[in-house]
Amino acid sequence: MTSMTRYQRVGLGLVIGLLVLTALGGIVRVTGSGLACPDWPACYGSVFPTGDFGEFAAYQVWLEWTHRLVAAIMGLIILGYAIATWRRLPDRPQVWWPAVAAIPLLAVQVVLGGLTVTERLEDVIVTLHLATAMLILAAVAVSWLGTFDWRVVTSEDEAPLGSNAPSQARTFARVVLVTAILVYAVVVVGSYVTHVGAGPDSGAHVGPGGAACGNQWPLCYGGLWPDGEYAQWNMSHRLLVLVGGLAIFGAAMGVVMMRPRSRPLTLLLHGAATLYLAQVFIGAAMIWINFDNWARALHLSMGSIVWLLTAAAALVAAYRAGWLGADRRASATVQPMSAVASGNAAESEGEG
Repeated sequence: MTSMTRYQRVGLGLVIGLLVLTALGGIVRVTGSGLACPDWPACYGSVFPTGDFGEFAAYQVWLEWTHRLVAAIMGLIILGYAIATWRRLPDRPQVWWPAVAAIPLLAVQVVLGGLTVTERLEDVIVTLHLATAMLILAAVAVSWLGTFDWRVVTSEDEAPLGSNAPSQARTFARVVLVTAILVYAVVVVGSYVTHVGAGPDSGAHVGPGGAACGNQWPLCYGGLWPDGEYAQWNMSHRLLVLVGGLAIFGAAMGVVMMRPRSRPLTLLLHGAATLYLAQVFIGAAMIWINFDNWARALHLSMGSIVWLLTAAAALVAAYRAGWLGADRRASATVQPMSAVASGNAAESEGEG
């Protein structure tokens, strides 16, 4: 793929920025800094926190404050990006539609961010906060990927074993879409498990749900379905990880047999499968080393990346199946956004 346009670099920067924000939120969470600023949107009644921080260390307060600041900046950038995309690219709904859809998600996220403080890290609210963050990340990534024109598989393309290539592409797109949904469920349920039962009154950064099986993995007290609500939530997450893993590794194997080959789709699925496997080992290590904070932060961050890669793979597969975008027989081309805005038809070639 040739060099990206300025518009595409902005979109990529937004995706990376959201990943950094997610990682920062994970650090805030695992260090127990979620209530270090006890009020919202201010912090100790002012823009810049000052005075006695009580039970919280100064670094915890500034971590939470920095997280809020970065989230506010990213929110404004997303808002500006969505408005600019909608105004400049009205003929490319695959670009402006997901960008505009991120705005109401952003509004929900702001409300949930405030509720996490005012409701003192209530389990469901914290989980919804992460779930919405993952949807915003996917929406921005979908918009960015929409700036590329992806190849569509047609009847002229040959598929292995004499099967129909377009039909095969549609079937594979459904498989990858289901895989992305499963990975999203793994991330959201995992977030709930590690937080359920935790809170400022428990004095724990990992709730009973996250530590319900003690130091046992992959079984829980010698079985697959132990007694107790928290232990059952824990095992539900582990079983969901198994199902998601089978789906993602199946998709990673299947993409190799797809014709015509798609390098972007192959890289996305193989990268997701590799990181997913690493996630499994990190999850086990978190239990064996008593839920070390930095292991938990890494676990959350890598989970976000795996979700991003599978969501992007589902989108690329949908383009190849002809569900989205224009029908193009050639390799994917990249339409410079400045050229689109000005009506210039110049294009730079890429591969998809």
